[in-house]
Amino acid sequence: MTAAPRSEPEHQDDRAEPPVERAGVRDLIAAYPWLPIPVGLLLSALGVWCFAELAEEVYRGGPVLRVDEHLLRVSLALRSGPLVGALSVLTWLGDVLVVLPVSLAIGVLIGVTRHRWAPLLLLAVSSAGTGLAVYLFKIMIARPRPQVVDALVAEDGFGFPSGHSAHAAALYLMLGAFGLRLLRSRWARRAGFAAAVLAVVITGFSRVVLGVHSPTDVLAGWALGASWTVLLLSLWLFGEHLPRLIDALVARKRPG
Repeated sequence: MTAAPRSEPEHQDDRAEPPVERAGVRDLIAAYPWLPIPVGLLLSALGVWCFAELAEEVYRGGPVLRVDEHLLRVSLALRSGPLVGALSVLTWLGDVLVVLPVSLAIGVLIGVTRHRWAPLLLLAVSSAGTGLAVYLFKIMIARPRPQVVDALVAEDGFGFPSGHSAHAAALYLMLGAFGLRLLRSRWARRAGFAAAVLAVVITGFSRVVLGVHSPTDVLAGWALGASWTVLLLSLWLFGEHLPRLIDALVARKRPG
């Protein structure tokens, strides 16, 4: 009696499945725009350090006060009628009564036309944070307005830091950054950012020539407003790219 032929063993596929490719540190570095974020954080930290150094010098009555007095006396030579008249108007670029409406108007305009409401939130947080910081530091430092020159416009309160300079730096630098992202023409982007920087410079310059702030008040205001705005923009950039980065890393973990 012959044995029944044994059935051939089923063919087994010896081909190994391709290994699942997983994202690593190098992929993370390659996929994410790391450079602008640490640069922004570094610039923000540098601005905070500059502000702290100026605040300490002013509070302790350091040598910088003599430099302030010298520069204020030099500014007297610039007080020509046309220049003073122009600066008396341009100095309003940093006033809260101008900064807040401009921030809200441009934020709403970007939201309606581009369907992006993050700029409105950034402008609101930038203005509110700058105003609060200026108010608190004015009380803590309690520096009087310049005494060596006569003020050409009426101002009350303390001098350090310059609120106009801080608000101008916070608002117009942020608007310049938005212009770099939203404007299509290279010429328009460059012109918009240059106009933003010019507005910041003119506002601070006007406060010195008009005799309502010392140069260190203006420098401290610039450092405060710029560092706060750069920090917010860096965090915004991080949050904007984070979902895309997560999607890319998750996709790389899935088998092909």
